[in-house]
Amino acid sequence: MLVKKLVFMLLLLTLSVNNAIAEQRLTFGAKLLAAGWNGDNGAGGTDFESDEGGQFGLNIAYKIGRFYTGLNLQRGEYNFKNEAPDKFTTSGRIPSSDVKIQQSDLDLLVGYYFWSQVSLFADIKSVTNNWLDEPYKQTFLGLGIGTSGYIPLNEKWTLFGSFGFIGRGEIRDDDDNKVGEGTSWALEAGTIYSINERNFINAGIKTRKYNFEYLDDSKQQYNINALFIGYNYSFAL
Repeated sequence: MLVKKLVFMLLLLTLSVNNAIAEQRLTFGAKLLAAGWNGDNGAGGTDFESDEGGQFGLNIAYKIGRFYTGLNLQRGEYNFKNEAPDKFTTSGRIPSSDVKIQQSDLDLLVGYYFWSQVSLFADIKSVTNNWLDEPYKQTFLGLGIGTSGYIPLNEKWTLFGSFGFIGRGEIRDDDDNKVGEGTSWALEAGTIYSINERNFINAGIKTRKYNFEYLDDSKQQYNINALFIGYNYSFAL
C-alpha cells in the first residue's frame, strides 16, 4: 500500500508541470554488464563468489523541465560452482552450493534537478534472486533516495555519476513470507560519448551492496560489481 501511494504521488508531481512551457525529452537505453557476485553468509556461514555472470539492462526515461521519471530493468544469471548465498526461510537457514541464480533488478524513480547539473531522486527498488536449480526465490523491496549528476568535458564527452541508498526494505521468500529486513546502496560512474544529438554511447563501473538481517538473527552481505557498456537514443517531444 505504501509503495502504491508513493508511485501515485510521484507521478502526480511530475504531471503537475506545465507541458506547454517545459521542454520534454524521452530516452530509451540498453546496457550490457559483465559482473561478479561475492559476499558471506554471516557467522557460522561460508564465503561465496560467482564463477561467471552478467546482466542485460533496459531503461526508459522521461524528462520535462527539471523533473524526470524513469524505469530501469536488469536481469542476468550467476553460476556458483562451490559455495553460494544461503537460502533463508521462516524455518531458518538452508546452506546452498553449486547452483545458478537468476537476479532481476527493477528501479522506478522520480527526480528533480535542484541545480543545473545535479538532481535528487526517490526510488522504489525490487530485487528478485531466483535459484534456477532449486525451488526457492527471494525478493527484496524497499524505498530509497539518491543523487545524480554530470559534468560536460567538451561537445562530445560527458562524465556522469549517481548514488542511491535504501534505508530499510523487506525480504520475502517464494511463499511471500517475510524472512528479514535489509539495506542496500548502489554507486555508478562513467562517461558518455555523443555521436549526435540523438545517439549516445556510455561506459563505466557499477557496484551494489546488500546487508540483510533475518528473523533467526542470521546476517548476510554481498556485493555485485560490474563493468558496463550501453547505448541511448534520446529525442525531444
